[in-house]
Amino acid sequence: MIQISWSKIIKFLEKAFLPRICCCCGDEAVSYDKDPPFCYNCMESWENLSKAECTFCGKKSNECMCIPRRVRYVTGTTVAWTMFYDSKENGDMALFFYKMKNRYDHVLLDYCATRMKNAIISLCIRKKLHYKDFVVTYTPRKKKSVHVLGFDHSAKIAQKLAKKLGIEFIVTFENVGKEDQKRLGAKKRYENAKKSYKYIDGSLKNHKKIFIVDDIMTTGSTISVCSSLLLENGAEKVIPVVLAKDNYRKKEK
Repeated sequence: MIQISWSKIIKFLEKAFLPRICCCCGDEAVSYDKDPPFCYNCMESWENLSKAECTFCGKKSNECMCIPRRVRYVTGTTVAWTMFYDSKENGDMALFFYKMKNRYDHVLLDYCATRMKNAIISLCIRKKLHYKDFVVTYTPRKKKSVHVLGFDHSAKIAQKLAKKLGIEFIVTFENVGKEDQKRLGAKKRYENAKKSYKYIDGSLKNHKKIFIVDDIMTTGSTISVCSSLLLENGAEKVIPVVLAKDNYRKKEK
């Protein structure tokens, strides 16, 4: 009996009848097989963003060790990220991050997961770690947002990332918060994060080494709170993995 793979049928129909628009500007059509899924102009903007330097130490993102104080206090300087981010300076690329969070696009989310996988492998080589010893979890968004938008982008990226690395994906937190982090200052973000994230008892099981996925690290409040919860409940090593890190030192100088 022939088994039908609906996912393959859907992908075939998409390629046959729906143009693959640029994941950033949404205007120009690009090939379904193109990686990354950007038009020429947005690809150029992405490459420039990837080459940006830290405004504090002057190093590229793959060399910079400038980590938000709260995260550094909890996990040290071992953090994986792919680029710097500043919503006021990234121009059209800010649309990419907006779409990643608010419009479900499996191609875009898959690309994010691929970038994060490469960052993890690079980090593990530098730090002499074995990524196969880890599992992947994530920082969940508010239940109301998931209900309205229909998906949790961090969960989707974390699932794809775990699959690409060939390691286990686990759910360790529940978001019980009511207020958006992005509307708050640094101190209030931390207090809000402490009230918003609840560890799910027993979810770590016997896992000791964890990759914790978030999209953009700004003040580090969410990552530091969730990492602390993991360490308090049996984890021995927690490594934050984010798509982008805010060039936050500029705002502290």
